[in-house]
Amino acid sequence: MKSEERRARLPNGEEIRYLLKRSPRRRTIALRIDSSGLTVNAPARAPLYRLEAVLADKAGWVSEKLAEMLARQVPARVWQDGETLPFLGGELRLTVLAGRARVLPRLAGEQLLAEVADAADGSAVKTKVVKWYRSQALAHFAERVALYAARLNVPVPPLALSNAATRWGSCNARGEVRLNWRLIKAAPALIDYVVAHELAHLKHLDHSPAFWHTVERLFPGCLAVRRELKSTGHRFHTF
Repeated sequence: MKSEERRARLPNGEEIRYLLKRSPRRRTIALRIDSSGLTVNAPARAPLYRLEAVLADKAGWVSEKLAEMLARQVPARVWQDGETLPFLGGELRLTVLAGRARVLPRLAGEQLLAEVADAADGSAVKTKVVKWYRSQALAHFAERVALYAARLNVPVPPLALSNAATRWGSCNARGEVRLNWRLIKAAPALIDYVVAHELAHLKHLDHSPAFWHTVERLFPGCLAVRRELKSTGHRFHTF
């Protein structure tokens, strides 16, 4: 597959950049927009005028989706004293202290106190904060998994944390559950929905109507919370 960065001007005058990927196995032109921007997947020998025609035909959709993606972008995290961090649906104020490097961060009201040898070392601050988040996630998730396993009348499954880029959780055929540690930033209801979703897979390893009936029984109103997580979940991926 060959790729190159290109520019195009839409009928409304807007100039856009896109990544063109050509493949000898592809037979059609397809557009994809994600956090990296617009990607055009095309057959190896598709002429540029065909690509431009597709972009012109889909100009409204392209402009709308690129604008939505821009609106969803969150400013880069700054690992310094005074930064705000999402946690369980609320916010913590990060307080960075010069002190003992081996001391774990700790909560003090709505503050997260993190001691590092050099308070200006953002990388060290981030490492300690992420370690704390993972420990909080594992403890909280374990409690919720045990609760929902009891509701489902199944043994508590093995639990591990994941670092997936997009998925919030998974459950394999061996009954092992993995939950994304970043989910600890979300409101408790969103966490419970993901837990109920994954534990329902202990009964149904698919997304059949029977599966969704089980999720709804475990967590009434699950579809509304699912939509909320889908629309706000990008905020939890800033670190």
